[in-house]
Amino acid sequence: MMITALMLLFLILVQFGINLYASRVAEAAAREGANEAAHWNGTADSGSSKAKSYVTDDGAPAVQGSTVSSSRTGTEARVTVTVQVATVLPFMSHPITSTATAPVERWTQ
Repeated sequence: MMITALMLLFLILVQFGINLYASRVAEAAAREGANEAAHWNGTADSGSSKAKSYVTDDGAPAVQGSTVSSSRTGTEARVTVTVQVATVLPFMSHPITSTATAPVERWTQ
């Protein structure tokens, strides 16, 4: 019984670490995407592409899948990243969402 409890505790700690890493990847991808979209010649699509590429490059093996949405107005760029986390324990599976905004660079007089 003691071995089972210790094994479960170990797996919970591993899952917590995977979730923490996936959360940081989602946050960083959203921030990078928002910064890309906020450039004076940036677009919502360029921000979305940057965020997707960040998740693909840096998310493995903790991230199993992701969705990215982005928008840009005259004053603000917003990117939302949702990642599906790899699971060790099925009852600890849930998506992680992070949103970042950045002011759009523009010429003023």
